[in-house]
Formats: sequence, C-alpha cells, structure tokens
Amino acid sequence: MYIENNVVNDTDKILILADNQPITRLGVLTVWNKVVPDGTIVSAFNKSELQSALIQYPFALVVLDYTLFDFSGLDSLLITGTRFPHTRWILFSDDLSESFLRRVIPLSHYSIVMKEAPIDQIMGAIQAGLTKKQFLCDRVKTILNSKKEYVEHISLTTTEHEILKSIAEGKTSQQIAEERCLSVHTIATHRKNIFRKIGVNNALEASKYAACIGLVDMTEYLFNRQLTVDNRQLKRVKYHALSIFHYQLSIYL
Repeated sequence: MYIENNVVNDTDKILILADNQPITRLGVLTVWNKVVPDGTIVSAFNKSELQSALIQYPFALVVLDYTLFDFSGLDSLLITGTRFPHTRWILFSDDLSESFLRRVIPLSHYSIVMKEAPIDQIMGAIQAGLTKKQFLCDRVKTILNSKKEYVEHISLTTTEHEILKSIAEGKTSQQIAEERCLSVHTIATHRKNIFRKIGVNNALEASKYAACIGLVDMTEYLFNRQLTVDNRQLKRVKYHALSIFHYQLSIYL
C-alpha cells in the first residue's frame, strides 16, 4: 500500500484504488485528479492491503475491481463493507452477473460502473460517492431492465438484509435471535419492518423477494450445503426452496 499524494486535506477526498490492471489504474487516477484535484489516492493490491487502508481511512471512497481481488466470494466483500459502514464503494468491473447486481444494488453505499462506461459516467460515479449517493451506470440499468421483473430500489439496512437472508433460508425467529445474540422480540420487530418495506405479508413472499434480488439461491443452499436440522425444519426449508425455485424460473421464462 502506498500514498500517491502526501497531504490529506479532507477525509471525504481520499480514494482507495483497489485494482490490479495498470491501464485501469491509470485511467481512474486521471479521472480522479480531474474531479478532485486536491484529493489523496491510496493504492491497495490485495484484500489485506485494502483492509489496512480502510482501517486508516474509514471515510474513504473505494474503487474496486471485485473480480480481480482475492475475496473468497460476494459474502466476503459484503462483510468487509459491514465492518466499515462509512466507506463508499464503486465496484468497477468488466463483467458482473445479474444475481450479483441484484444482491448489491439494494445496499446504497455501493455504486456500480462497468469498465466500458464513458468517462462522464465514471466521473459521475466518483461525484456521487463523494456526496454519499449511489450511482449505477447505464449498462447496469440495461441489464436489470432486460428481465421481465425488476425490483425497484428498497432501502434495507445491512442488518435487515442479513435477517431477510436468514428468513429465506427457512430459519425461525428463535434461530435467528440465537445466531445474532438478540431477543426474539427484536427479531420480530426487524421482520415486521422488513415485510413493511418490501411490501409482503409472510416469510414465503419475503423469500421470493430475496431470491429475485439475488440475496439467496435456495437450490444451492439445499444441494451444496450440509443441513443439520430436524425433520420439521428440513421440510420448511425444502418448501421454501421449491417455491423460490419455481419463482426464479418464472422470471426467466
């Protein structure tokens, strides 16, 4: 990790550049210097360096090519984002799947820009990040709008997303409470708020929403993960998975 400007004038004018492609780095540096000529740039070349930079500059704007970095998966990236709630992110990549996009976009501190985007959109993403706003390039919007069903942006907190994922996996309020070291009453309140925000009335409808935004894939959950639950719980999880699988199919047919 190294700093390319020596003086930090403003915590909101720090860019952590986490991209291993030299041509991309040069382009981002050029655009950043046009948008924020008095800003500071910190470079990170792997996950460890990125985390060290975030500890030192928790209010920074991060430009990250997730596909080139050593994250074990999307969950690893989201956990890092949860650890640094004041950080804004621009996910800058050649290609991101629709399921990835649908899972990340509801988290408003992540902006997404494809590397093919014109300069004005890259500049717009940086400007949005500096003002704590989300930015989606035109290509991302096209990908999302190309399907029959598009879920409009709904502002759920990180905790609500995690609880929604647990609900979609068929877990009870008691199980979620035990996992998170919270009371059942607190989880019930979260469930009520989640259902209200996404406009559903029960856990199955909430699970369908979670599948639609790419928050969970119940077919993978059932067949690739070892389940250690009782028969009653297993039936509930299988019922959720089958319903969601049919729902996911209906989106693409």
